[in-house]
Amino acid sequence: MLTISESETARIAALHALDILDTSKQDCFDRITELCTQIFGCSISLISLIDEDRQWFLSRRGLDLHQTPREVSFCAHALEKSGTFLVPDASRDGRFMANPMVNDGPRVRSYLGQPIAAPDGNLLGTLCVADPRPCHFDEQQLSVLINLAKTVESLIEAHHQRQEAAELSAHLRERSDRLEKSNRIFMQAEKTAKIGSWELEIETGVLQHSDEAYSILGIPGGELEKLEMALDRYAPEDRPVLEEALAKVLATRSSASIEADIITPEGKRKRTKTTGEYLSGNNDQGPRVVGIIQDITETYHARMALERAADYDALTGLLNRNAFDRILGEKIKLHRQSKQDFFLLMLDLDGFKDINDCFGHLVGDAILEEISARVSKALPPGTVAARWGGDEFAVITPGNISLEEAKEIGLTLIAAVADQVEISGRQVGVNATCGLAQSGEGLSGRELVRRADLALYHGKSREPGRIHEYDEKLEHANRSRQKAVSEVRSALDDDRLYAGYQPIVDLTTEGMVGLEALMRLNTRSGEKLTAGEVLPALLDPVLSREISERMFELICRDLPEIRAAQTEARFISFNATEADLLSREFSDRILGLLRSRGIHPKNVTLEITETMLLVNDETAVREVLSKLRRAGMQIALDDFGTGFSSLSHLRDFPIDKVKIDCSFVQKMCSEHQSRLIVQALIGMAKNLDIEVIAEGVETEEQRDLLIQMGCYYGQGFLFSPAETACRLKLLKLGARNNGACLATPAPAKVAC
Repeated sequence: MLTISESETARIAALHALDILDTSKQDCFDRITELCTQIFGCSISLISLIDEDRQWFLSRRGLDLHQTPREVSFCAHALEKSGTFLVPDASRDGRFMANPMVNDGPRVRSYLGQPIAAPDGNLLGTLCVADPRPCHFDEQQLSVLINLAKTVESLIEAHHQRQEAAELSAHLRERSDRLEKSNRIFMQAEKTAKIGSWELEIETGVLQHSDEAYSILGIPGGELEKLEMALDRYAPEDRPVLEEALAKVLATRSSASIEADIITPEGKRKRTKTTGEYLSGNNDQGPRVVGIIQDITETYHARMALERAADYDALTGLLNRNAFDRILGEKIKLHRQSKQDFFLLMLDLDGFKDINDCFGHLVGDAILEEISARVSKALPPGTVAARWGGDEFAVITPGNISLEEAKEIGLTLIAAVADQVEISGRQVGVNATCGLAQSGEGLSGRELVRRADLALYHGKSREPGRIHEYDEKLEHANRSRQKAVSEVRSALDDDRLYAGYQPIVDLTTEGMVGLEALMRLNTRSGEKLTAGEVLPALLDPVLSREISERMFELICRDLPEIRAAQTEARFISFNATEADLLSREFSDRILGLLRSRGIHPKNVTLEITETMLLVNDETAVREVLSKLRRAGMQIALDDFGTGFSSLSHLRDFPIDKVKIDCSFVQKMCSEHQSRLIVQALIGMAKNLDIEVIAEGVETEEQRDLLIQMGCYYGQGFLFSPAETACRLKLLKLGARNNGACLATPAPAKVAC
C-alpha cells in the first residue's frame, strides 16, 4: 500500500503529465464556472488545480487572483478528504479563522468543493464555489456540483488528448520538410482526439454545442438548434435508442451514455459516444441536460475488426475453431428441440504438407486461400464452414437433410478442392479426404467432431480422396490404435524400447554377414512385443519419427560392441519411415550421428519399402537417398515384390539390395506360382547387379531352393530370431545340424 508521501508524489506527477497548469484561458472551462455561479447563486466559482506549493485557477469567476499559496487553499482540504468538502462559515472554523482569504480580499464565509480527478484516478484539484455569505450552501446541492465536476474531468481529459495530438503534430512537423504535409497530419491527429460538449435547455428544447461538438456534427459553429433537429442527425436505426435514453434521463433525473451513428449534412456516417447528465434548475436557470459527444468512429471500427478477428480466420476468411464450436453447440441445442438431424463433415487436404515443404509456407497460404474460397462457393445455403486448423476444414450441413444429400455435399467439396491451383504459372494439385458423422440423441459437439475425425483418419489411411462415413466398427480399430500408441509412447518415456538384431546369413555357409535391427519393447507387465504387434503406432507420422530416432541411437550405441563380437558381420540395416524420407534434416542427422560415434556409413544399410517411394514428392525422397548413398551407406528395398512398379523403382532410385518378402519365401515350396515369382524377382535383381536377400527363411527346403535359384543371402527363424545386443554377442552361427546356438557362458550370469 502507498504511503501518504508516495500518493502525493503520484498525484502531482499525474497533474504535471496533463500539461494543463499555466495554460491560456479556455472557454469550455469558463462556461463551467459561469454555470456554477448561476446555479449556486454565489459570487465565486473556481476550477482549482493544486501542485506542490500553490493552487492555480484553471478558470475563475468572482476572483482576480490567478493563484494562491497552497497553505491558504480551502481546496487542499478537499483533496485531503478525497471527497466533497463543505464549510458553512469559515470565520467560525478553526482551520480558516486566520486565513487571509477569509479576513481580506474576497472574505470567504461559505465554501463547497468537489475534487476532480485525472483519467488514472489521481486527484488534481477541485471544482468549488464560495460566497461571502455564511451558510450559503447545503448538502442538497452536492449532486449538482458532483455532476459538474465530472464534466470538468471530461473536459480536462479532452484537453490532454488535444495536447497529445499537438505534440504528435509538432514531432512530425520537425521531421518533415514540407509544412503542408505536417499540417494535414496535425489536423488528423487533432480530429481523432476531439470531444465536444453540449447543453440542452429542457423547457425550450434548445441545444447549444461547443466548437468541437459542431465540428464532430459537421455543422456551422455558433448555431442554436432545436432538439428535434439534433435527433434527425442520428441514423434511423439508432434514433429510437437515443430518444429512449434521453427520456430515461429526464424521468429519473440521472445520466446515460450511448453509442450511435450520426449522419452529417454531407451524408458521412460517424460513430459517436454521447453522454448526458440531468442538472436541476434554480431561480435563475431552468433544468437542463449537459454532456459530451465524442467521435469514436476509428475506435469503433477497430473494435468491430477485433470482434470479427475473434470469430474468423485471418487467412481464409472462414469461421475459426472457437466460433465453429459455439455454432455447433447452438446447432445441437436446436437439434434436441426440433429433432432435425444434421451432419458434420471434416475435410482434410491430402499432400498439403508436401507443398509446404517444397514451395514454402507463402505458397501454401495462397493455396489455402484459394481452396477456402472454393469451399465457400461450393456450399449450399444454410451450411456453416470453418477452418478447423492447419489444412483441415469443418462443415455443418443444414438440418433435416438425408445421408445421401450430406454425402453429395462432401463429394462436391472434394471435387472443388481437386481442381488444379495455379501459382506463379505452375499448376499445383491438391486432393481432399472427407469424414462424415450424423447428429444423434445425446451426442455432444465434441463427440460428433470425434466421430467425423475418426472416419476421416481411417479414410486417409485406406482410401484418400473419398468421403467416409462414421461406423461403430471404426471404434475397435481406433481403440487398437490408441492402445498401440499408448504402449509405444509409454515405452519411449520409460526407456523400455530396444533393438532386436536378426542375423542375415550366407545361405551356403550359414555364416553371419549382417544384421537387421528390429524394434522391440517390453511392456510394464514384462511382455515382449514386436513391431508388428504395435503396428498402428508405427503409422503415426510423429511417433514413427521418434521411434526411428531412438532406434538409430540404440544401433549406434550397440554397433561397435556387436562388430567386436561378431567380426564377420559387415553391416547393420535399419528401417526408415516415410516421415524420415520426407524430412529435410534426416540425412544430415543420420550422418552427423554416425560421425560422432566414429561409425562409417558403409557399415549401415537403410531399409525402405516400396510404398515409401509412392509419395507425392519423389524428388525429395530421391535426394535424401542419393545423399546417403554418396556418403557410403547402402540402400535396401524391403518387402520386394509386394509393392507397385518394382522395376521402375529399381531404375529411378539408388537401390543396392532387395529383400524378397517372406510371404513369397514361405509359400514357394508349396505353391508353384510363388516359386515362379521368387525366381523372377531374383533374376531381375541379379540382372541389375543388385544383391538379393530372402526374408522369413524357416526350413532347410526353403534355404536349398533359394540357393538353387541363385539367392545366397537370407534371414529367418531357421538361423536365429532377433536377439538383444547382449545375447547376440554370444550367438554362434555356421555349418550345423540344429541351427543357431548360444555359447555356454561362464558361471557368472551375463546381464542382458
